[in-house]
Amino acid sequence: MLLFSDLDGTLIDEQQQLSKINKLKLHQLQDNGHQIVICTGRNIMEMIPTIEMLDLPFDYLILNNGAHILNKQLETLYEKVIDKDIGIDILNHTITYQHMWSYFSDGKINLAYKDGITYDHAIIGQPPIDANYQEIYQNVNHYQIICFNQDNHQIDESKRCYDYVMNHYSEYVEAYFNTYFVDVVPKGCSKGNGMNELLKIIDYQGNTYAIGDSYNDIPMLQQATYGYTFNHVDKEIQKHAYKTVHHFYEIIDDMLGGI
Repeated sequence: MLLFSDLDGTLIDEQQQLSKINKLKLHQLQDNGHQIVICTGRNIMEMIPTIEMLDLPFDYLILNNGAHILNKQLETLYEKVIDKDIGIDILNHTITYQHMWSYFSDGKINLAYKDGITYDHAIIGQPPIDANYQEIYQNVNHYQIICFNQDNHQIDESKRCYDYVMNHYSEYVEAYFNTYFVDVVPKGCSKGNGMNELLKIIDYQGNTYAIGDSYNDIPMLQQATYGYTFNHVDKEIQKHAYKTVHHFYEIIDDMLGGI
């Protein structure tokens, strides 16, 4: 069996911690011959420090909401990117909002920006750096992912920015709300499509389990044989799940228990 798991808010908590019981259950799942796929909006430069810090068990990564798939050796199996000109215009728009965080990654550069200050988003803690954010993003070849969010955890201006993206570029990109973050990825990319691509690549025909806590997880929950979410999430997310649980490890108990 394959377990597809969201990362933030699902497998790890807000303090970026992986509980002992969740880690134990992941190893137990692998010891029983099953595989783990981490399915997240994060890019590879954000994932590597987390994998190393937590010694995170996994067999595959589906990143950028389905646009980038890697194996355990971090070799790329599949990738789609956002066109340079489209990405530049979207980023030009995000930086016009006061107190709006703007992020981009091309797989090599991973930067954040807010209120005139550029940050190294590839380093935990996001230290400010002496660099021109706009100049840098205008000189990359493409974008793996673009993100934005308000620093007050509200979504009113993020929604206006989201509407701009969809009104101008819905033929070319997808945009997903992940709690109060918005992730912009290439058209046709979602966690559900990323699942399908991986299943084709590895020629897998068996049952799949998936668990997530946010709106960008819905395509993954719909695609899985058994989709799980949590009792505390919005009812709109819950209605797409086979089952709701209190804790992440309950899905592994079900998998090993024969459901």
